[in-house]
Amino acid sequence: MLSKYSVLLRKILPPECLNHVEVANIRNQNLILITDSPVWTTRLRQLSPQILQFLVSNPVELKNTELDNTAKNSESSAQKMPMIHHVQISTRYKHSHHTAGSGENIANVENQLKPLPKISSKTAELLSQSASSIDHQQLKTALLKIAAHAKDKSPKKPEK
Repeated sequence: MLSKYSVLLRKILPPECLNHVEVANIRNQNLILITDSPVWTTRLRQLSPQILQFLVSNPVELKNTELDNTAKNSESSAQKMPMIHHVQISTRYKHSHHTAGSGENIANVENQLKPLPKISSKTAELLSQSASSIDHQQLKTALLKIAAHAKDKSPKKPEK
C-alpha cells in the first residue's frame, strides 16, 4: 500500500527531492512522509498543497490481496483507499553505518572518522595564555587541549 503512494509521489515531486523523502505511514487520513534533513522537510512542506491535490485527484486503489483483514470481506475486487486529507512531513536524520547495538557509541565513532579541526597558531597561543590565567583546572585543561589543535604545531604550553 505504501509503495503505491511512493509511486505517486515520484510522479509529482521534483527529481532533486526523490532521494531525500520516503512514505513512512498512513494514519487517520494523514500521509506521513519522512525526509533526511530539515531542508527537504521545508521544501516538501512548501509542496504539500500540490502533493495533496495530486493525491486527491489520483486515488490509490487496492486489490483484495492488499487489504487488511477487516476490509477483505468486501464484495468488490478493488477498493479505493480512504481519502488523504493531510500530508505530514518530518525529519529523520540518517546515522553512520555503525549500529548502536555494536557496543560503540555512534557519536564517538563519527567523531573518530572526522579529521581533527585545526586552529591558527595565533589562536592556539591566545588560548594557552588564557589557560595560564585561569584557576579552574578542568577549564584550563580544556583550553590547552583546544590549543593543541594548531595548524602548525601548537606554541609552548604554559605550566599547569
